Amino acid sequence: MPCLVHISDLHFGREVPAVADAMLAAIRDIAPDAVLFSGDLTQRGRRSEYRRAADFLERLPAPLCAVPGNHDLAAFNLVARFLRPWAHWKQYVGDDLEPTLPGAGFMARGINTARLLGDRMDWSRGGINAAQVEQVSATFTGVEDDALRLLLAHHPFWLPGPHAHRHLVDGGEAALPRLADAGVDLILSGHIHVAFSRVLDGMIVSHAGTGISDRLLPGFPNSFNLIRGDRDRLGVELLEWRGEMFQSARTQWFARDADGWRESENGSAVETGR
Repeated sequence: MPCLVHISDLHFGREVPAVADAMLAAIRDIAPDAVLFSGDLTQRGRRSEYRRAADFLERLPAPLCAVPGNHDLAAFNLVARFLRPWAHWKQYVGDDLEPTLPGAGFMARGINTARLLGDRMDWSRGGINAAQVEQVSATFTGVEDDALRLLLAHHPFWLPGPHAHRHLVDGGEAALPRLADAGVDLILSGHIHVAFSRVLDGMIVSHAGTGISDRLLPGFPNSFNLIRGDRDRLGVELLEWRGEMFQSARTQWFARDADGWRESENGSAVETGR
């Protein structure tokens, strides 16, 4: 039964060292099968930030599947942003911006939703296109039936009402039914520094908060998620920073039937999403 840690929005350049050390200690204690990172490794995409981030990643006690976020592009150096946008990421994290990570009982696939620019003034917005959806589908074709299928992206496919102003990933609404057809079980994202999990179109959408940065929203401390289970039943546990260590704040349970995933009280489906 897979045990997976989902972290996001570390924002090196705005990291809190004590929280970073505590997160590493907590993950070592969990001893997960993999760590899944959903973007914004750095604050401004600077080399110095990437260096500190790389040291953190190297200390993780499990295989890593990581995708970039909008903050991982150069913010002010436009030459670097447009001519060599992912040079630092490839040097310090890895060549593949959309990696796959197979494991015992799971297959994780990342997509890069960060964009160099868009048709809006807000360059933090992200997108998913038809080619990426087809690549996701191809990744999960032939995967064993009992293997969890996890899609890792930075930008959100759903947002709680108070945070709807942050906008969904462009192309996400059209992508959702195709992702469901591809057998995706969980969509893991970040971006807004708010932790939540819910069912959307028969899939579990789970967001991690900002893991170790000081860029906090009121009521949402530093946090990360622990995912444990299989394609029949799984739990998403939220671990929050409580001043000295990360502690369990809540666990949401989900169960899957012929119609997809449903939120439940203890892993037995009791209600539908959306």
